[in-house]
Amino acid sequence: MRIALLLAAALAITAPALAAEPMAATTQLGWLRIGEYAPILVADAKGYFTEEGIAHRVADGGPGKNPIPIVAVGQAQFGMVTSGLYLISARAARDPVDVVAVGTLFQSSPSSYFKLANPGDPPARPKDLEGHSAGMTPESEYLLRILARKNGVDMSKVKIMRVGANAEPLMVGQVDFFNGWIVNQTYQVEQEAAKPDAPANLKGKTWRAIVMSDWGMPSYADVIVASGKTIRENPELVRHYLRAVARGMRFIIDHPDEAVDVVAKYPGQIEDAKKLAWRFKLQNPLLASDDTKAHGLLWMNPVVWQQMGDALKESDQIAAVPPISEIMTDQFIAGPDLK
Repeated sequence: MRIALLLAAALAITAPALAAEPMAATTQLGWLRIGEYAPILVADAKGYFTEEGIAHRVADGGPGKNPIPIVAVGQAQFGMVTSGLYLISARAARDPVDVVAVGTLFQSSPSSYFKLANPGDPPARPKDLEGHSAGMTPESEYLLRILARKNGVDMSKVKIMRVGANAEPLMVGQVDFFNGWIVNQTYQVEQEAAKPDAPANLKGKTWRAIVMSDWGMPSYADVIVASGKTIRENPELVRHYLRAVARGMRFIIDHPDEAVDVVAKYPGQIEDAKKLAWRFKLQNPLLASDDTKAHGLLWMNPVVWQQMGDALKESDQIAAVPPISEIMTDQFIAGPDLK
């Protein structure tokens, strides 16, 4: 009897301590600490990860730091993948990578082809590409061809030019359209066009974008991935991690001005408050959708994943589309009633 009582007392002492032991998690970003990853940075700065029982760390991305293999080998528990298309390609490879999408920041990808325009100009349309040059990286040419096929664009009338990630070729007139994100490179255009000494071709200009998700190419961006091993062995980590991120997203959507201050003060963050305020006006609407209203922030529609996979297959980027159930899961999303 005495031994039983001692054991019960010991359990009573150690159980709370064990329950309080935080779960470790590292988020591998796809790039440096910019406002694009604000939900992660806010969740960290506001203590949401801590409140969800997670000891969290942010790992910067950059050249040579692909989140997919980094997560696959366990160097990070979670990764931010720029486009869901990359994940599908990794899952469809000859040696599939055991990494699964568990949520997405952007319900609609900001990827676009944008051009310089006058403030009163009409919105850009895919047909506007005809008779003009389009700057892009080599690996994204197939996306332009999908856009053209879906919208009746004659590709023989489009001049493809190779550019990097900087919008300089557009601003100096080397290309007519530039392939980038409306929440990233367009800021550079606006800032340069507003300068008193801006060149004549740029002064007073704005931009107009052909956002690919608006023209028959739905896609998720900044997709959160975890390894199959983490999902199987530590589902509670995944659940609490996504809840913390969703809380960060909710704070940004509900309190954008306060979120600017939080992110601007985040250690190692490289965008100033002015750019963050600009960014959130364009970015925040992309965090929510009819799907998130019904199912919760970060939720992903399997139909969209199928459409992304079909686009890759039709463009001969993959041999076959893997089962969508192997690519993504919504089982850990907190739901629409997140508090």
